[in-house]
Amino acid sequence: MFDHPMIDVGIALIFFYVVLSLIASAVQEWIASLFGLRAKTLRAGIRNMIGSQYTEKVYNHPLIKKLSKESRFPSYIASQTLSNVLLEVIARESRDPKPYVVHTGDEIRALVDKIDQNHPLKEILGALIDDSEDVAASLRNRLSGWFDEGMSRVAGWYVRQAKAIILVIAGTVTVATNASSIHLAEELWRNDALRVQVAAQAQEAAQSSDSSQLESRELDSLKAFPIGWKEIPNGVVGWLRTLLGWIITTAAISLGAPFWFDLLSKVANLRGSGRQPKDSQMA
Repeated sequence: MFDHPMIDVGIALIFFYVVLSLIASAVQEWIASLFGLRAKTLRAGIRNMIGSQYTEKVYNHPLIKKLSKESRFPSYIASQTLSNVLLEVIARESRDPKPYVVHTGDEIRALVDKIDQNHPLKEILGALIDDSEDVAASLRNRLSGWFDEGMSRVAGWYVRQAKAIILVIAGTVTVATNASSIHLAEELWRNDALRVQVAAQAQEAAQSSDSSQLESRELDSLKAFPIGWKEIPNGVVGWLRTLLGWIITTAAISLGAPFWFDLLSKVANLRGSGRQPKDSQMA
């Protein structure tokens, strides 16, 4: 049952989605790098947590500036670094020449009291201050933990943004190449040679440990698939079938290469676990 052509068609389609997903992810990362989306999302997240005023001062601090490249904002700031810099900024505003770390508990509470009454950061820091022996270290660590929680939400923002971009890329690539899943499945079912060829390539690709290790030859295998605008859909029914095929392909690509590569490995193992050749059985 594991040698049925339906299995090969499924493997070929999954492999097709892996390859297109890799292309979409690469384009998405290029766009993110070109427009600095990670850095902009991080800055927006920090601004949401501590306000515009303190965000500007934090980003102008030497420790943060050194993380930037070519006048761009950093795409990552460790929560401990962010906590240290913010507390140093607050200490500077009080015109106290002492570094933040040498302040006593009472002095730190006085620093927080000097923050604008209407600024939410005053209430946040006030809630994080405790009565431990080393108030400075305790507040720094608890603030760092609060930043970690906030960064988790920021990461979620970026993931949703990246998924939206990949969806647009997937739709564009699908229509540009006329990559209809319905047409592809039909061609693979009818063309035995093509089906066996692509299934063999998929089996070989499944031997990689993860999708990031797939080489350019796997991407070149896209040429073997029956896609492109060699033929125009005929009539309303033809266009509806093509449109449905585009939607399926776009939705599949948006799931990402890791998802399809994991599925490819499982299905390839299923196919490989089928009945053995007769020679092996007779031995």
